[in-house]
Formats: sequence, structure tokens, C-alpha cells
Amino acid sequence: MSDELSFVGIPTFLKRPFTKNLENVDVAIIGAPLDQGVMDRPGTRFGPRALREASQMWGAFLQPERGMYDVELNQFILKDTRIIDYGDVTVVPTLCEMNLDAITHEIRKLVNRKIFPIVLGGDHSISFAVVKAFKNVKMIVVQFDSHLDFLDDSSGLSISHANPMKRIAELESVENITQIGIRGFGNPVFMADAAKKAGSKIITAETAMKQGLDWVIDQVPEAENIYVTIDIDVIDPSQAPGTGTPEPGGFTYLQMREMLRKLPYKGKIIGFDVVEVNPLYDPCQLTAQIAVRLIIDLLAKIRS
Repeated sequence: MSDELSFVGIPTFLKRPFTKNLENVDVAIIGAPLDQGVMDRPGTRFGPRALREASQMWGAFLQPERGMYDVELNQFILKDTRIIDYGDVTVVPTLCEMNLDAITHEIRKLVNRKIFPIVLGGDHSISFAVVKAFKNVKMIVVQFDSHLDFLDDSSGLSISHANPMKRIAELESVENITQIGIRGFGNPVFMADAAKKAGSKIITAETAMKQGLDWVIDQVPEAENIYVTIDIDVIDPSQAPGTGTPEPGGFTYLQMREMLRKLPYKGKIIGFDVVEVNPLYDPCQLTAQIAVRLIIDLLAKIRS
């Protein structure tokens, strides 16, 4: 266990070193504090900071060489995984397209060095910028979300947190998208039609729970490369209330953990993001803590 207690020191993610030096690095945590794509309740710009603060309680248990003991798995995880906190992308208020370009630029630095990126959002518009950074890399995308995010351009909003998946589907590098956990009234018929037209496989939360989590992962096609995006509102708001667009009927933490642990068997995961954590609506930090646990769980499986 680290000598540094959770409340001591500068809150980098899992108490890993903050550095821009990319030598001898396996995994880089990078924040994208952007919420200019939000169409309702703002505040996700504070998401990266909330996730870093929430991660402190577990960072003290992560030993650089031995890793961190997971009593449920009865094994050490993240052994010999060199993790850094790369800090945040510098964003400029009101300049959404410029900010997304900046995100792409910073993520591409990591990708070019073969460093695994974990991106802390920020609203969901950032996912489009991140996927763009994997230039000429053929991939599929797996989205955990309550919303399809396929808003039509006729609204006049070509970039927002309501259409990153539509923008991602338009990239030549993306072969298909599997959308898991979809539910609620924020998915109008034109959005569902647009997703289906793009070839997306839509799995609603109710269907997932009825068919079982193994069935859900079976629906994800095997692929050489997989990018994962996790909108925290895929979790039921009874467990994760801190988000701008909560929808009842979502997954529990344990259900999400099970799916994420199975996902790497479908192919090589090349990066992932966790978005839409809005600490303004959760003073108890429960949402941020669940998001951090999901990051640890997925990364541990990828690195196992």
C-alpha cells in the first residue's frame, strides 16, 4: 500500500504521476473537460476532475510493480502496467470544433507512440474526436449508453453530445457500431432510423436484461480492433445520478462490470472513454466512483 493516504497530495488519476513525458508508458489517462456539446444540463466539463478525485481511495492501493489486489478475483491486477496522468486537453470556451480538433491532436500523439489512451469526459461529443485520432485504423465501436446519439443534421447541430455516433459512423475507418443499453424517450424514431441505416446493432436495456449479458456480448462481432465508449447514463440513475440526461431502467454496476470483462474476448481494445459524468448532480461522488471502478475493471481485463 502507498504511504500516501487518499486525501493527501495532488489528485492525479489513481495517484499516478502527472507527466507529459511519454517514454516507457503503457497507459495514459487524459481529460477532455468539454461540455459545449450539451443540449440540456451543463457541468460535464468538471467530469475529469471529479473522476480524478474519486480515484484517490483506490490509488493508494496500487503498487507500481505488484499492482492492486482484487479480492473478488483473488489476484493482483494492473501488474507491471506503467500508467501516467497526461493531464487535460486545453480547451477554449465556445470554440467547439477547435476543441475537438485539439482532442484529436493530443490523442494522436499517444496513438502514434502505441500508448493506450483512456479519455475522461466531458460530454459525449468528445468520442468523435478521439476515434478520429486512430487514423487509418480499421475498427468497430461498442457504445454503452442510454441514447443512440444519432441526431440528424437538419437540427443545425452537426457537433453535439446528441450525435457523436452519427459522426463516428461516417468515418471510413469504422466498420460497424454496437449500441448497448438504449432506452427512454430521448431516442426519437428518426434517430433510430438513422442508426439502423448506418448499420448499427441496437440492443435495448430491457432486451439485454431479458436475454442475459452473455447474449449481449455474443452480439458484438469479433474484430481486430475495438474502441469502447461508455456514457455513464447507461447505469441506472439510482446508482449513478450524476449525469445530465438520466434515464430509469439502466444497468447496475455489476452488470456493466460483467459485460466489460467479457468484451476483450471479442478483439483487441485499442482505447476507451468514459463520458457524461456530471458532478454537479451528485455531491456524494457515487457516479464518479462507479465510473472509476469501470475504468479499472476494463483496463485490468485488457492488461491481463
